[in-house]
Amino acid sequence: MKPAILFISRNYPPQIGGLETYSYNLIKYFGHHYAISKIVLGKPRKHLFWFMPYALFKAVRLIKGGNVRRIHLCDGLLATVGLLLKFFLPVTVSVTIHGLDITFKNFLYQAIIPPCVARLDKIICVSRHTQKECVDREIPADKISVIPNGINPADFQVLESRQVCRAESAKRLGIPLEGKKILLTVGRLVPRKGVAWFVKEVVPRLDDSCIYLIVGDGPEFARVSALVDKLNLGGRAFLLGRVTAEMRNRLLHASDVFIMPNVHFHGDIEGFGIAAIEAGCCGLPVIASDVQGLKDAVLHGKTGFLVEAGNTEGFLERVRKMDLNRDAVRSLVVETFDWERVFERYEEVLGPFPPR
Repeated sequence: MKPAILFISRNYPPQIGGLETYSYNLIKYFGHHYAISKIVLGKPRKHLFWFMPYALFKAVRLIKGGNVRRIHLCDGLLATVGLLLKFFLPVTVSVTIHGLDITFKNFLYQAIIPPCVARLDKIICVSRHTQKECVDREIPADKISVIPNGINPADFQVLESRQVCRAESAKRLGIPLEGKKILLTVGRLVPRKGVAWFVKEVVPRLDDSCIYLIVGDGPEFARVSALVDKLNLGGRAFLLGRVTAEMRNRLLHASDVFIMPNVHFHGDIEGFGIAAIEAGCCGLPVIASDVQGLKDAVLHGKTGFLVEAGNTEGFLERVRKMDLNRDAVRSLVVETFDWERVFERYEEVLGPFPPR
């Protein structure tokens, strides 16, 4: 049986992250419907130096063996490999662009990667903003399709009620949650996420009934922790660091509002905002900055609200007036972003394929 398509990914489980989750699910769903091949790296980034030539030579063997005529690259950095394969062999090559893989601020990177992407056959962008970044780099608009990231609702299922989730979360974390409005952020703490801004400018002005839980670590962790201490927010803002997937899911179900207070940070963009649909899958409405890929991840007025970045009053007002129905939020997010639906859009853009 001849594979319909070869997938190449440099970000794959057991490594953990957004690109890893994306690659795993895309390949899994295509594998459910078609015969496929894959070349993937499930090791830390330091192994990339050997993976690139390995992927190139293994792909050549598959193509020359007559088993592959289509290739999909799971991010833009692999465009050099894809272009070499397309130039020398009878294959069509597509790629998904996520954000930083096209905007990375390095002269040599910008001189090589966008021109390589532009010469591939099809480009899929995870958001309209990522599409704009591609067009700004002279990548032909007629080659680009926009398909958002997806989610598997079963990965965020919790059998207990919200009340039980709140009680168990309070017990495990040692934080009193009874009678509190819980604001939650989950993600890597980097400058563009805006968590330090939110702690400094918004949390001190929230009602005493509000508490802010911050899940994740990263280079901004120490800065955010210092701000919590400096502003005497110890009983109102809590840095939880990394938590298990089970604990994350309980917090998503237990909380009242999900916060994504991104700020503009030159050279680093939010290509989509997967955390927004993870929250929405649990029925948790989102308040997010109206920037970049978040505009596609949050359906304004339906699954949450978009607020001008850095607008303290805007965030405060939305926190105070959040009244979206959790069941409606959950239904719309699942209907829009379920991986089965996202796969169908990929299938339409990349196909047609021979039956399995």
